[in-house]
Amino acid sequence: MSIPFMKIPEYDLTLSNNVKVKYRPFLVKEEKILLMAIENDNESEMIDTLIGTVQTCMITQVDVQKLPVYDFEWLWLNIRSKSIGEVVDLKLKCPDDETQVVDYTFNIDNVKPDFNKKIDTNVKFSENYGVIMKIPTVREVANKKTIIDLSVNLMKDCIAQIYNGDEIFETKDVEPKELDQFIENLTMPQFKKIRAYFEQLPIISHTIVYKNPKSGVEHKMLLQGASDFFQLPSYTKA
Repeated sequence: MSIPFMKIPEYDLTLSNNVKVKYRPFLVKEEKILLMAIENDNESEMIDTLIGTVQTCMITQVDVQKLPVYDFEWLWLNIRSKSIGEVVDLKLKCPDDETQVVDYTFNIDNVKPDFNKKIDTNVKFSENYGVIMKIPTVREVANKKTIIDLSVNLMKDCIAQIYNGDEIFETKDVEPKELDQFIENLTMPQFKKIRAYFEQLPIISHTIVYKNPKSGVEHKMLLQGASDFFQLPSYTKA
C-alpha cells in the first residue's frame, strides 16, 4: 500500500498585464534550497535560487525569467505568503543605540503593487529625437552584477528603438559596438532622462516604521525588491 500524499493547493494571481496565472506554494525540498542560499549570503545566488523556485512553483506555463521585474516580485511575495504564512515576526535593531531590538509583526498582505501606474516608454531627448524603451525582465536585472552593469548595460538591454524624425532604428539590428557608442555619447541630461524611465517602473516595496522603546527615537526600514522580501523569515536588520 502506497503512502497517502495530500493534494497540494493551487492559487490564482493576476499580473500587471491582467493575465491570470496559477501557482502552488513551495515545498520542504524547495525551502531547503532557499535557506541554503540565505546562509551563503550571496545576492547573485539568492536571485538565481528565487528564479528557480518561482519557476518550479508555476502551474501555468510561463517562463518567469522573461517576466517584468515587478511581476516576478509580486509572484514571489504571494508564493512566499502561501507557503509559510503572510505574517512574519521580525526583530529590528535600533540604529540610534545599536543595542535595543524591537519585535515587529509584519503582514505581507499589506504590500500591494501599483500596477495602474502609467508607464511612458517614449524617452524624448528633443521633439523628434529619442528612444523607445522596453520593460526589463528579471533575468536581465539578475545578470547585472555591478553598478556599471545596472546603470549602463541594463539601459542598453532595454532600448528597443532609437528614432530621429521619421527614421526608426531597431536596436536588435544594430551592432553592439555601435549601440555602445550611442550610449557613451549621450549627454548627462539625456542619460538622466533614461534613468528616470527606470525610476517610474512599479516596484514591490513597503516601509516599516518602528520606535526605540527606551529612547523614543523613530526609525524606518525600507523593504524593496525580491531580495529583501526573500530574507524575511530571518530578518534582523539595523
